[in-house]
Amino acid sequence: MSRIAWILTLFVVAAAPMGRADVKLPDGFTRDVLVGPAIKEPMDMAFAPDGSAWITARGGELFRLEPATQRLDRIGKVETDTAGDRGLHGIAFHPDFPSTPRVFLFLHAPKHPPGEYLSRVVAQDVVGTGPETRLAPDEGKVLLEFGGDEGAQHVGGGLLAHPVERALYVTTGDNNKIWELKSYCTDTNNRAQSIGDLRGKVLRIGLDGSIPASNPFARVPGARGEVFTRGHRQPWALNFDPPSGWVLLAENGGDEQDDHERVLRLAPGANHGWPRVFADGMDTLTRTNRVAGFASPWFSYRRGTGGSCTGGLIYRPPTQGEGFPASWHGGLFYSDYNRKSVRFAPVDASTGKPGPSVAFAQSLPGGPVAMRLGPDGALYLVEYGGWFQATTNDAITRIAFKRR
Repeated sequence: MSRIAWILTLFVVAAAPMGRADVKLPDGFTRDVLVGPAIKEPMDMAFAPDGSAWITARGGELFRLEPATQRLDRIGKVETDTAGDRGLHGIAFHPDFPSTPRVFLFLHAPKHPPGEYLSRVVAQDVVGTGPETRLAPDEGKVLLEFGGDEGAQHVGGGLLAHPVERALYVTTGDNNKIWELKSYCTDTNNRAQSIGDLRGKVLRIGLDGSIPASNPFARVPGARGEVFTRGHRQPWALNFDPPSGWVLLAENGGDEQDDHERVLRLAPGANHGWPRVFADGMDTLTRTNRVAGFASPWFSYRRGTGGSCTGGLIYRPPTQGEGFPASWHGGLFYSDYNRKSVRFAPVDASTGKPGPSVAFAQSLPGGPVAMRLGPDGALYLVEYGGWFQATTNDAITRIAFKRR
């Protein structure tokens, strides 16, 4: 029996705790709500070396959660603009944390010139340890700041502190207005394609904000040296897979039903095509012709009546403990905010490509805006229940396998 068929035979309905909803999970898996609406509009999560999960909230608050005891402590708050898609988004730990007690945050400046919206990456020190950890009293160091006149939509906000390269990856949205797509696609200087603009990109900077000499456009006249990849619409979450060395990006595609949501494997200088192409090189305007010269997605799926890919990671079992059964090891889990789901696609070991996906978690109360693999081998979700407002479905949840 194939891995996919085996997984499909296990698919049953499992009741979620606290009466929040009937979440569908494979047999043997459970979903626990670790934090409910005590965190308003949660956005992202990162695990510290001590196993605690640090969580950002769109309004600027930062929390520390101990998953085993479900203890939640407020670390502090940063000032941020929350109009439109903006707010406090991504978080990443310095690779030497806690000996270097610093976190990186992606936020939007609370004060900006009229008609201009400033996105920032800030290095923020913390003081104290464990539950007593708090933000340092200073405002942190701004490592990167950029603006644009269309700052309300597609703001990106993902961060990854690469532990091997000791560099910081940053995702930035294209800021484009949906109703201006045609003129945007035909503009040869559109933001997502221009290497002189930081929007619609994945950026790569040093931990001090410098531009690494190894960046693909570091020495190109007229280019922004921070650019690592281009051709992105709304690049969301980044995940590093240590065994393969891959950096994976979950990205929201266009709004047409035949557009595709994507999980990308990032390579220096790659052009992923937006807005010129969608799916695997299909012309955005004709919807039929193929256009050569753009990087293909590692994995993609049709948007249909609604799709919003927000996370992609390869499942690796924990160094201690068993985690998920072996049938799930090495496969791709990806989350979708609009569909309120997580799906699984086995990855062929010989080709390194994901195959067809199967359902894993369905009918979640809140849409997952972040998905992380915990040190205990469980999947952790940041579920956002509202639309630019807090709701009772805002939650931090854990999906684990319970052996009998």
